[in-house]
Amino acid sequence: MIEFCEKCHEMVTYFIENISIEKEIKGKKYKFQGEKAYCTECRSELFVASIHDHNLKMLEKEYKNGYK
Repeated sequence: MIEFCEKCHEMVTYFIENISIEKEIKGKKYKFQGEKAYCTECRSELFVASIHDHNLKMLEKEYKNGYK
């Protein structure tokens, strides 16, 4: 698992933490379990496309569950 760290300005390894995320859609708040990636060198948060996609899927699932 290697991504570019904007703080280190290098390709670095990263670790993932499971976190609770809260987002608002159309005035209603949705809470779900998501993930964040952090640089192993400087501990700053990294953007990882696959993690972003995962979090969007989890938000969509929670959103759809709210309309049952």
